[in-house]
Amino acid sequence: MPTRNKATPKKTYINNDLPILYVDSVNTAHREDGISYLSFTTNTPDLVVEQVRLMIGDDHLHPIIDVLCRSTDYFPEKPSKRKRVSSQ
Repeated sequence: MPTRNKATPKKTYINNDLPILYVDSVNTAHREDGISYLSFTTNTPDLVVEQVRLMIGDDHLHPIIDVLCRSTDYFPEKPSKRKRVSSQ
């Protein structure tokens, strides 16, 4: 019986020089082409500071949301088509 060769996983480079940022909220916008915009912000006494801004495809965003929901044990209900949530 032939043996299947397992795919070699990609090497992951961990950049330890990146700062760890604390964020208070995330703002989102979704495009029709399956790309989402996310902006992470922190509240300070004087203003709201944007910490990170990124664009990510739905195919990569869905697994991230699944992991976050499982790790926080929070599974929100899907909003109706009339009530679309664009930011939190």
